[in-house]
Amino acid sequence: MHLDPERQTVPHQQRDLLVVFGSVQRVMRVEKAARDHGLDVDAIPAPRAISSRCGVVLEARSGEASRIRDILRTLAFGPESVYHLRNGSWTPSSLEAATLDAVTRLTRDTAYGGCGAKLSKGLLSTILCGLPRVESDDLIVGIETADDAGVVRIAPDLALIHTTDFFPPMVDDPFAFGQIAATNALSDVWAMGGAPLAAMNLVSFPLSRFDKDVLREILRGGLTALEEAGAVLAGGHTVEGQELLYGLAVTGTVHPDRVWRNGGARPGDALVLTKPLGTGLVTTAAKAEMAAPDHVATAMRWMGTLNRDAAEALQTVGPHAVTDITGFGLAGHAAEMADASGCVVEIDLGRLPVLPGALEAAATGLVPAGAGKNRTSLAQVLEIEDGADELRVDLALDPQTSGGLLAAVSPGDVDRLVRRLPDSAVVGRVVEGRAGAVRLVG
Repeated sequence: MHLDPERQTVPHQQRDLLVVFGSVQRVMRVEKAARDHGLDVDAIPAPRAISSRCGVVLEARSGEASRIRDILRTLAFGPESVYHLRNGSWTPSSLEAATLDAVTRLTRDTAYGGCGAKLSKGLLSTILCGLPRVESDDLIVGIETADDAGVVRIAPDLALIHTTDFFPPMVDDPFAFGQIAATNALSDVWAMGGAPLAAMNLVSFPLSRFDKDVLREILRGGLTALEEAGAVLAGGHTVEGQELLYGLAVTGTVHPDRVWRNGGARPGDALVLTKPLGTGLVTTAAKAEMAAPDHVATAMRWMGTLNRDAAEALQTVGPHAVTDITGFGLAGHAAEMADASGCVVEIDLGRLPVLPGALEAAATGLVPAGAGKNRTSLAQVLEIEDGADELRVDLALDPQTSGGLLAAVSPGDVDRLVRRLPDSAVVGRVVEGRAGAVRLVG
C-alpha cells in the first residue's frame, strides 16, 4: 500500500487500471499473487470518484488485465468492479474490455445524450391522446398514469413487468455507455417492485462512423450490468442506422399484489431520493470539455449503479408510491407521481443531493436542452417559490440518465430507510392541494 516506493518500477501515471474488491483482504491477496507473477501492481487508497466499501483498490496496467483475470480464476473470486483511465477519467470497465486503439468520441455528433433525448412529456401526451387502447383484466399497469413499466398478470401469483429504454450516448467510452444504458433500462423493473428476469438488446449502429469493436464493447458493458442484476440476455435486434442508439427491452417478475406504482402517495408522506442529481449537467459539461475528470468519473459511477439495493431497502418499509428519475428530471417525474396520487409534491431545493460539478455546470450555462423541454412541459403545474435558487431549479429539471428511485414513504419509516441507504436524501413531502402540482421551495 505504497509502503515501499522502490517496489513501484513503473511511474504511477502509467498504471491505468483499478480493480475494486469487497475487502482489504482480497485486495492484498491479489496484490501478492500478482507480484509473485511479476506484475506491476499496488494496493492504494481508492480515489474519491471510485466507490469501494473497503477503501482500498488494486492499481495495475491494462496491458496486464488478462493475466490478472487468470490469477483471479485461480483464487476463485472476481472483482466487485473495474475502472480504466480514459480521457483523464476513471471509467467503468471490465478486465475483458478491449483497449481501443483510437480515442472514441461517441458523443461528438449527438444532439441529445442519454435520457435527455426523450420526447418532451407535453409533446408525447399530445401524440398519445386519442389513440385506442387494448383493454384486459390482466393488464395491471398500463399507460394511464405514465408509470415506469407495464405489468401483466399471467397467473394468480405471478405477473410480468415489461419495459424498454434506449438512447444515444451521453459518455464517450463504449463500455461505460453500454453499462449505463443497460442499468437505466433495468431500473424500471425495480421501480415497479419486481426483479429483472431477461433482456433483449436494441441497437442502431452507424458502421460508417465507428468500428465494429466499438459495438462489441457497448454490448460487453450491457452484459456486465445484466450479469450483476442476475438477468439473462435472451437475444436482441441490431440495425445499421445514422445515429448510435443502444438499450434493452427488459422483462421482470413481480407478485400481482405487490406491484409498486407511481400513484398512491399520501399527504404527509416524506419523499426519499436514492441517488444524487446532475448527470445531465455533468455530461453536458464533459461534452464541452469543461468538466473535471473526477466529476465525470463520479457521474459515470452513479449512472452505472443498479437500483437493486435501493429497491431491496424500500421493500422493508412498504412505500406508498415509487418512480425512477430519468429524462423528465426530478420535477417531471414528481409531477407524474403527484398527478397519479391526486395531490401536490413539494420539493425542498436546498436538500437535493448534488453530483460534484453539477451546479458549477449550471452556473456556466452548460444546461442540457432537455432541461428546457422539461420546464416547458411542466409550465401548467410547476410552482417555483420566489427567491428560489435558480441553479437548483435547473438541477430539479435536469434530465437524469439512470437516476435514483423517488419514493413516498410514511414519516415513521424515513430514518430506518436512510440508515440502510446512506447516500439517499429526504428531498420533500406530499401535501394536499391541486392534483399534479409540483412546488419547488427553498
